[in-house]
Amino acid sequence: MNCLPFCKDKLKSQRGFSLLEMIIVITISSLLAVTFLQLILSLYKNNDFFNFQNAWQLEAYLALDFITEQTKNSPQVEIINQREIDIFSYYNQKYQWLKFSLYQSSGNKKLGRAIGSTDLNNKDFGKNLSLLDNIRDINFIIVKPGLLKITLSLKQNEDELVVSRLIKIN
Repeated sequence: MNCLPFCKDKLKSQRGFSLLEMIIVITISSLLAVTFLQLILSLYKNNDFFNFQNAWQLEAYLALDFITEQTKNSPQVEIINQREIDIFSYYNQKYQWLKFSLYQSSGNKKLGRAIGSTDLNNKDFGKNLSLLDNIRDINFIIVKPGLLKITLSLKQNEDELVVSRLIKIN
């Protein structure tokens, strides 16, 4: 209780901040805020670059994973050559032929998928639909009996990406 009168006197005797002190605090706060905003803006700019790079790589991985899953679940796999594979797989809620191949369109190599017949003895493929653009190369190689290696190589500007999968086939 004796402390309370002492605190009242102490508070009454103190003055507020001077105008100069307030201007200095506002100036320092503004400089810190501007620096922080510049840092955030540069991070967003770099993030756009990384998103572009990650999207390009993600598309390659997803395309190769799609081919891998379709091939793993296929009762019949036929490697036509190193750049073309035909598989009879469960796709669109039924078994049907799928062809994955490298083809040229408007000056670019593309990874294509063609859908064929639901009859195992008749492939009858339609036209190629592009899965991925700017392909450098794709290889389907039997490493040893029952083991297929798929290697997908992409090039965009100066960057190159090579993705491989090993698949056990029937």
